[in-house]
Amino acid sequence: MDDADDASPHSPPLEIELKFALPPAELRRLQRHPLLAGNPGKRRLLASTYFDTPELALRERALSLRIRKNGRGYVQTLKASAPGAAAAVERGEWQLALTRPAPDLSPPELREQVGDLDGGALQPVFVSRIWRSSRLLHPDPGTVIELSCDRGEIETPAGASRPVCELELELKQGDVQALFDLARTLNRSLPLRLETQSKAARGYALLLGDDIDAARRQARLALRPDLPVAAALDAIVEHCLYHMLANDRAALGGDIEGVHQMRVALRRLRATLKLFKAMLPEEQRARAMGEIKWLSGTLGTARNWDVFAEHLAAVARAFPKSAEAAALVEATAARQRLAHEAARDTLSSGRYTDFALQMLSSLEAHRVHRAHGTAPLLAAPIGGLADSLLDRRYRKARKLAKRFDSLDAEQRHSFRIALKELRYAMDSLAGVYESKSVRRQVRRLAALQDDLGLLNDVETMTGLLGELAPPDGEARLRQGAAMVTGWYGRVAAEREAALGRRVARFLKAKPFWTRPETG
Repeated sequence: MDDADDASPHSPPLEIELKFALPPAELRRLQRHPLLAGNPGKRRLLASTYFDTPELALRERALSLRIRKNGRGYVQTLKASAPGAAAAVERGEWQLALTRPAPDLSPPELREQVGDLDGGALQPVFVSRIWRSSRLLHPDPGTVIELSCDRGEIETPAGASRPVCELELELKQGDVQALFDLARTLNRSLPLRLETQSKAARGYALLLGDDIDAARRQARLALRPDLPVAAALDAIVEHCLYHMLANDRAALGGDIEGVHQMRVALRRLRATLKLFKAMLPEEQRARAMGEIKWLSGTLGTARNWDVFAEHLAAVARAFPKSAEAAALVEATAARQRLAHEAARDTLSSGRYTDFALQMLSSLEAHRVHRAHGTAPLLAAPIGGLADSLLDRRYRKARKLAKRFDSLDAEQRHSFRIALKELRYAMDSLAGVYESKSVRRQVRRLAALQDDLGLLNDVETMTGLLGELAPPDGEARLRQGAAMVTGWYGRVAAEREAALGRRVARFLKAKPFWTRPETG
């Protein structure tokens, strides 16, 4: 809760909210939305100072601590965020009324969070000054949601600053699904973009000189073997969603790696929904798979042109004086720009945000369902199911690997996808097993995937070259296409020679989980 006007000495340690980034013009439009008619709200300045040790020990513990002026006194707020939590829907929060703006970590519930951290070492690290316009909405009886529009900036002692312009929806009372319903309603008339970074996270990035808009690889997910299957499934899905959302800002800015990481996140999410297919409601799963396919299509086109441009650059460097290669580079750059414009349109759409909100809403519904009991299979420990999940993926890949020499192009594609799904399953379930053996097998699998991936790139290149240089097209482009085809034909032949040995090693390698019956 960013609003601390009614803080009690020990507020309940739970915050349920959604944040959305908005341009200033869109924020003004939002305040004229019919849902807000006749509800002018309350406007006030929220000036907060964030504290940490010189070594940023709170940040290392995934905690943030701020002190905000509140009437004649102050309110201290300690927040905990679970790394990888999609859009930070739920976060631990502990508030404490103070008489002076100095941190106090003495209450037992705070000591439990900060451990042996010395409160005397805390010092100001950055400040935020936010003008907040907020009002309470009652979408149905028994439900209260605070809608807040925030404008302002975050600033470090060195003078670096970052603007803030966002919408926050916080559930004060009622069913959490009402929060998502309201967000989806607003999104239909004013496309929103979920904000995954808290003000504290943005402040730390500013302090450390980190690029908060940069593309991000997926962090490792550590599942405990005793975690119930239902909770493990939700954790994997949430991890994929966070990876997707954490990269959409980079992709919107045209960052090649941002597009790539979003595609990886979507592929992992799709693989997860397939892996746990038997445990998911079919209608819900089918709807999610359809939206993933839609998103992946637009991003996939941009990614194909990005990869092609990278390969083409290698040819152009080898033939720096080639007018044909230069013409092909120029034509490719134009196609790249168009593909990224289409990706930006997709990610700026209300449909993209609605997909993310539906997935988050489902996760929250699953948590509520688990709290009231669940099916025996879903309540069982993930450690007892992991072997069979991996076996299923392994058997499919192994069956194709045994016939590798006779596989046609379509079957090779299926083999590559089977290996990818096996690797994603290994990554997701790695915490259940001894880490060293998992890493070793994943590295071997990655090398085989890389070889197959390059051959797939070469096949994709053939199609893209056909678009750039059709038989009746410009002579220079056709000549450039012939040069690229010859160059990568040689590369593919070299890779093909090594591929058989990698497949043989895959077949001989003993899986790190219980040995399956391979027949």
